[in-house]
Amino acid sequence: MVAHIAAGGTTDFAPTVLRLPAHYYTDPAHWAAERQALFEERPLIACLSQDIPLPGDRTVFEVAGHSVLILRDDDGQVRAFRNRCAHRSAQLVRSGDGPRARRGRRVVCPFHGWSYDLSGRLANVPGRAGFDPQTLEHCRLSPVAVAESDGLVFVRLRGDEPLDLAGHLRGFAPVLATLELAEMVPVQTSRLDARTNWKIAIDTYAESYHFGVLHARSIGDAYISDMAAFDDHGAHWILTFAERALADLLGTPEEEWPAARHAGTYFIFPNTVLVAGDIGPSERFVRMFRIFPGETPGEMVCLFSVHIAGLSAEHYHARFGAIDDSKSDVTLEDYDVAEGIWSNLAIDGEKPDLIVGRNEPAVQAFHRAILDVVGLPV
Repeated sequence: MVAHIAAGGTTDFAPTVLRLPAHYYTDPAHWAAERQALFEERPLIACLSQDIPLPGDRTVFEVAGHSVLILRDDDGQVRAFRNRCAHRSAQLVRSGDGPRARRGRRVVCPFHGWSYDLSGRLANVPGRAGFDPQTLEHCRLSPVAVAESDGLVFVRLRGDEPLDLAGHLRGFAPVLATLELAEMVPVQTSRLDARTNWKIAIDTYAESYHFGVLHARSIGDAYISDMAAFDDHGAHWILTFAERALADLLGTPEEEWPAARHAGTYFIFPNTVLVAGDIGPSERFVRMFRIFPGETPGEMVCLFSVHIAGLSAEHYHARFGAIDDSKSDVTLEDYDVAEGIWSNLAIDGEKPDLIVGRNEPAVQAFHRAILDVVGLPV
């Protein structure tokens, strides 16, 4: 970053400019292929380990028309199941249920009281005489592929084979391990629904080119626009933005620089942005943004959460405020532009190309990875 500043304001470049036709965002067939290849057949981050720290703790992961119950069993292992009773498919846990429904040694259906142990086996059936033993013998919760790694819990929404996290993360796994996410506890969650394509939303997280204009009144005074370090890890990447305070180091020998304060944006393909940073020597936070396609190409959902380690929730909110991340100035500015982009792309008869510059390498990496997986031409 200091070298970029010293060079007069340079940034990391991609080799070429990338052009993306409007139908890459608006075509229902392309959108459906993405939903299947990226959000049903690949691992997705469902939660962090500390969201379900103890045996009996559970949470619900609801995206793309799927509802998955994730819990920690008696042996401390993470399990995932379809969030439906084997009796008449009632949802076992609702996303809005209170704390009492999110822990315990049994999962109890709120419809007729059928209950299951933490391995998914049927434990109790009220009115058992109404069912033959052969039927009940095959009643259990339907498993979903799940794996836990370095504080992250991943699920795959389709397919019975074991989840291959090593193949998915490849060389990015050791990088994620440095974030020590297994120690991170949640302090805030929220949700944002927007009328735009999910890829347009992620594009806003992947460059600083817009900081000086769109975010001039929010973070534009803290960061230098159009300057970033891009670390390519295949489909995954790290983007580090240039704080204006780094200019104070120009002309100072590197051995005299203060200890670096960690700050970085980590992207886990296909849809998760982790904004990680330090507050003090042992005080860390991660803001997680998981972006999903909605029910049409022009709808999306972002699940926000904040996780901390080494400090209290009170300390975190005292430093950053108690504002919901889905309502912060930066988020509202980004999503307002994203919805406007969608409105322009969706106009009948007008299908402009979108141009991704060499100074937007993370945006390019994101789309090239999608094209590689989905396999449809643009």
